[in-house]
Amino acid sequence: MPGLLLHHGALMMCAHPPGLVTIPAPVQQRVLVGPHPVATAADTFLVAGCGFPAATLGAPPCTSVVWLHTSARVLVNGLPALLQPSPPVGVAPAVGVGTPPPNPPMVQVMQLRVRGM
Repeated sequence: MPGLLLHHGALMMCAHPPGLVTIPAPVQQRVLVGPHPVATAADTFLVAGCGFPAATLGAPPCTSVVWLHTSARVLVNGLPALLQPSPPVGVAPAVGVGTPPPNPPMVQVMQLRVRGM
């Protein structure tokens, strides 16, 4: 399935506001979309400030995200690029799973020019 290439610096929120999802250090920095490195399957997504009410439901708040949609045709330094299948108009659910699952992050701002398959 085609989609937009995800990149370091994209604004993503946890499923439980006001959590912020970030790629703290991109694995590769050679392939760029605009000024931002393209995210690959080797990148780690961390969540800061998850608002999940852990005390009332007994589950821990989100700490990381595992991206599920990788490119089959676009490789960056031998690693599949990460894709966001639907254009994020306003707020679009991401194709990722929060930890603990199944809390998908919300992509709010990202590049809209480069697509992959």
